[in-house]
Amino acid sequence: KRAGEVLGALEELHPRREKVEEVFAVLNELGTTGGGNGDVDGVEPLDRIQIVNMMKDMEGDFNHVNEVQSLLAMAKEENITNSDGSPLNSRDINRLLLALRYNGFESGIYLHFSMFNHDEDPNCIKFRPSLEEGNETKVNNSDDNARKLPHYSEARTTRYVRKGEALTLHYLENPREVSHATRRKILWDQHRFDIGVENAYRKFLHLPDDVTFNGISDDDVGGTKDYDYDDQTNRRRAIYASELVNGEFPDSSLEEHKAMGTINNTTNSNNGNSKDKDEEEDVTVTSNIEKSLDDLEEMLQELQHIFQNTKGALNQALPSSGAFERAAALELTFGELVTASRSSLGNDHHILLSRCRRMHLDSIELVLSKCSDFLTEKQSVELMARFLPTVQMLLESQKRRLGSHHTHVAATYHDFSMGIQSLLSLSSRRLLS
Repeated sequence: KRAGEVLGALEELHPRREKVEEVFAVLNELGTTGGGNGDVDGVEPLDRIQIVNMMKDMEGDFNHVNEVQSLLAMAKEENITNSDGSPLNSRDINRLLLALRYNGFESGIYLHFSMFNHDEDPNCIKFRPSLEEGNETKVNNSDDNARKLPHYSEARTTRYVRKGEALTLHYLENPREVSHATRRKILWDQHRFDIGVENAYRKFLHLPDDVTFNGISDDDVGGTKDYDYDDQTNRRRAIYASELVNGEFPDSSLEEHKAMGTINNTTNSNNGNSKDKDEEEDVTVTSNIEKSLDDLEEMLQELQHIFQNTKGALNQALPSSGAFERAAALELTFGELVTASRSSLGNDHHILLSRCRRMHLDSIELVLSKCSDFLTEKQSVELMARFLPTVQMLLESQKRRLGSHHTHVAATYHDFSMGIQSLLSLSSRRLLS
């Protein structure tokens, strides 16, 4: 019964069962497989990409076909059917797999969130499920193994939303601050839509044609009291500018697009020309920074895990584990990465620098909160002296891209305030020594 309820709910997720049947009915009527370009075969281009081509690829995978047959046999044995009572077929299984793929988040799949479209400038933010009081769920029917499990996730608006305006989310949960090339690939791989490059990306952001794209200088913002962080055009212009590497929008390619005939050379390269050496270097710069961030974030999470599991005997455990030395070295490494990335990107407000700075702040907070007994007062002041410039630059970048009312901006303001309070708590003599 439970399986039937789940299947019934999933029928309403994109691609809806009714829509899939409609698409294949058109193809059957025309006697075509839907492999052509555009909508010449009577199928919308996006439906062809997200439904027809994807199912065609599935049916060409021998292992996948065998797994589908096993699922169908199990469904028949357990009397699991579609909501209308009809038996499941291979197309139903493939549609369910696509629904899970297109609508799933890293933290799970949510029926209501499936109604939200992706936007590079979303007006909502999705909060990951958290363990809360009152959400106790028994594991293995044992009181000893009882733990608190999340029952829901929630979305909240990040700015004022006009009546009739669609609610949108950013489909990337963690981390959201990735380069355009990486973001484009992830969105295509999982959701089968393309945010494009340069001109196509401008259109995706709904930027007016008369808006300039040569970046946003600090003079544009700090030099005038009239700059509006919450103006939609300013915000989306800043989102575009946050991708620029040394003043240029880096190119990116999706080979699968080319193979499926859904993207042409003009869309895939700047001004219709093949990628030159500078464009390839721009992509290499961002990919190298992201690789470094991924590696360092893994180290940071490992250290956080160590501190969390040794909190009962922290003073005894830290010296033997070398965790303090590793945490201090990691903080310095993040600081060096920020400096090196600023130089190679040529853009103080590049999207990847926001992630660099955020993780630098996390490493400083880890050292200050977990290793305070091992720090001299001078070392604590030096850490805070590195903390404040980092949080200030992160705050400015976030305000430009997200607007002044965003949850992430509020959290960074709080970090900024706590840092200032921490320094002011010291006497002026100690502070200046």
